[in-house]
Amino acid sequence: MEEASTFQICSRCIYDTHIPYISFDHEGICNYCRQYEQMNREYPTGSEGRKILETYVEKMKEDGKGKPYDVVIGVSGGCDSSYMLHLAKKEFGLRVLAAHFDNTFNSRIAVENIDIVLEKLDIDLYTHVVDNEEYQRIYKSFFLPQFLK
Repeated sequence: MEEASTFQICSRCIYDTHIPYISFDHEGICNYCRQYEQMNREYPTGSEGRKILETYVEKMKEDGKGKPYDVVIGVSGGCDSSYMLHLAKKEFGLRVLAAHFDNTFNSRIAVENIDIVLEKLDIDLYTHVVDNEEYQRIYKSFFLPQFLK
């Protein structure tokens, strides 16, 4: 069992000294709670966040005048990007171009999800497919420096 002087639990959440890179301020609040507070200040939710989003949407519409699209949204086939497409098109009335980076590791369900969402929302898709051999060399290069030390 750890000594009482080295073990600490955040005074706000359940994190304790077992969590990697944790630190506590003078109030006993951990750095992860403080980071959460900072994120909430920078990216508020609720009506305040909605107002900020609507300001961006108006700017996108203004900047998109005379162009085929107001916004480009990256799609993965997951629920987050699918919801963003729905929100942009149906709720905010943006002209959306979906963009997908195909690194050749897509799951079948991800590809199917992309196809279904884009068809139902009537959104165009731009897909960039990588050169598989080149991409594999890039991935391997990330590991090489560790082994050359």
